[in-house]
Amino acid sequence: MSRRRNVNTMDAASLARWLVMLAFVALMGLTYVYLNLQLYHLGDRKKALENELAKLRTDNDVAAAQITALTSRSALQRRLKEGYLKMIPIAERNIVRLTIPARPNEDAVQPVANVK
Repeated sequence: MSRRRNVNTMDAASLARWLVMLAFVALMGLTYVYLNLQLYHLGDRKKALENELAKLRTDNDVAAAQITALTSRSALQRRLKEGYLKMIPIAERNIVRLTIPARPNEDAVQPVANVK
């Protein structure tokens, strides 16, 4: 009998409940840390992509300015004088001109009779 009094009985269901709760809290903590790290890394990646996009837009603007400068009339005439371009004038017989026909006055248009 005295031996029975010194033994501490432990409720297995209570212990299991506490272990499950502890595991759940630990899992939630690890998930929180993982998601914060993911957020940090994705923020760095987003910033790098934004910087690259800004650089590409700047390069695009520079290229557009160069294209405009190199295809302007004065630049083409300068290159023609330098002999870089070989151009010949277009003969008058090779030019096709289109004229837009004049619209008839709406008051002058007479209705067409319906003949049976």
